[in-house]
Amino acid sequence: MPRFRLSICVDPVTNTPALPAHSRHPFVRAVLDHPVVVGLLLLLPIVFLLPPLPIDETRYLAVAWEMRQTGEFLVPHLNGATYAHKPPLLFWLINAGWLLTGVHAWTARAMTLLCSAVSLVLLYRLTLRLSASARAARLSMWILLGAVYFAGFANAIMFDVLLATCVLLTLQGICDLADGRLRRGVLVAGIAIGLGILAKGPAMLLSIAFVALSAPWWNVQALQGSRTRYFGALGLAILCGAAIALAWAIPAALHGGADYAHAIFLSQTVDRIEGVQGASTHGLPWWWYLVVFPLMLLPWPLVLRGEWAGLSALRNERALRFAAAWLLPTFVAWSLIAGKQPHYLLPMIPGVALAAALALDRGGWRVRSGLFALLLIATGIALAYLPHYASTHGGNAFVDNTWPGWGVIVALIGAALLAFAPRFHHPAWPALAMVACLLVFKLAIIQGPGIRYDVRQVAAEVRAAQDRGQPIMHMGWHHGLYEFAGRLTQPLPTLGTDSELAAWARAHPDGLVISFYRRFRYRATPLYTQPFRGGQLSIWNVRDALASGVDPANLRGHDDNEDATDD
Repeated sequence: MPRFRLSICVDPVTNTPALPAHSRHPFVRAVLDHPVVVGLLLLLPIVFLLPPLPIDETRYLAVAWEMRQTGEFLVPHLNGATYAHKPPLLFWLINAGWLLTGVHAWTARAMTLLCSAVSLVLLYRLTLRLSASARAARLSMWILLGAVYFAGFANAIMFDVLLATCVLLTLQGICDLADGRLRRGVLVAGIAIGLGILAKGPAMLLSIAFVALSAPWWNVQALQGSRTRYFGALGLAILCGAAIALAWAIPAALHGGADYAHAIFLSQTVDRIEGVQGASTHGLPWWWYLVVFPLMLLPWPLVLRGEWAGLSALRNERALRFAAAWLLPTFVAWSLIAGKQPHYLLPMIPGVALAAALALDRGGWRVRSGLFALLLIATGIALAYLPHYASTHGGNAFVDNTWPGWGVIVALIGAALLAFAPRFHHPAWPALAMVACLLVFKLAIIQGPGIRYDVRQVAAEVRAAQDRGQPIMHMGWHHGLYEFAGRLTQPLPTLGTDSELAAWARAHPDGLVISFYRRFRYRATPLYTQPFRGGQLSIWNVRDALASGVDPANLRGHDDNEDATDD
């Protein structure tokens, strides 16, 4: 890992880097010089403390677990059926980690956190290369680390941090191609493109397409007279990446069958793109990202201050043109695609960090943390009061057991930032405040409503039923919720209607029925029950459940579990 030296301002006499007085303290220097280490220390506790969260994290661990159980590493499976929603790279990496650590959920979180650290280092190298400024490179790391969505996902068992790492590695290769280092560029970009497709499919290409195609614009001097060579090498890199992806996809399609082949080559891409005008998975209006993306970048929309004229003066700089080619057309393309989720834009956040670092380094922008500090204080006070409010108002079971002290800690972080903000005009401090608050929020989830997201006990009940040979049926699709937590060795079958359950009960009169859906909330006393997300997760004797019928009170209102779809 490189050591990052600090140079914040320039001595007007010697024209050499000089440090503000407060930054000469050894501890402050240590913090500012090592953003990756500091970030890892703040993000590491959640790796070991937070159980896998339903529905996504539990589902992805279930797929990885089934790979290990069956030895079927070519075609992913979930609950015994082929799983075509995602390519296999994340599941392969989790299994590789399990070879070293044994089977633990924290292994997958640690792997994602490692990818986050690699992304920070890759962004440093990319910014340094494009701007020739060590200060801008270091600032870009702090800005990326402090962005709430990047920090929030940095240790999550999801595909998007891995995809961001692949995107940043590909951009390193594209810079090699643009600078005439064709052999290394083809190798780096080709491998990274292939890994990115194996991580999350063709979304990888959209993340790098515009910056790659616009290289003659952002790298004018280096590509004069050599555009043909550049685009030829770029095409070769894309072919190498496609070959890596197809080396898995073609055998997997042949092995998985026609439906699986159609899904991985067409359905999972077309369903999300289908129509600028049509409905699709997670379909939302074109303007939705305009509202959501600034929130994903907090605290920086509140913290960074400066005139756009400062950036305008840099419009001919390679680094700013690179960032513009990366961000603007990619954002428009994602906005026009019908299927939308916030994390689809996570690989773009490093591009924002690059542009913001350049603005701080050369564009006259500055850091002002006061407004963000006030927001943290207000948020902390609200969180501290929330358990009291929940105890006096119904329907707030998510927070009524949460310790008010978590809110106090957030408010104190905000107060500390506010007190020292006039002295520390460096993005490290709001970044650290944001990451620390995220740590507090997640600890609060573990301490308070954590039982609503921890399925280990109910999964153990399912495993015990299967081990003793007692039939058990799940009403509604369960998304593989219990498979990893219970280390299940056989699928948990599902049914969709009470008439189907009645037929099943006649064949299995001693069977059990389990569900977390409101429409299958039976009036009989359950054998086991626990809070789950916004409702209850229960196990009944099937005869008792059918005899009592569904409680009509549970048919009213929205069931948030119905919205759980694979993205």
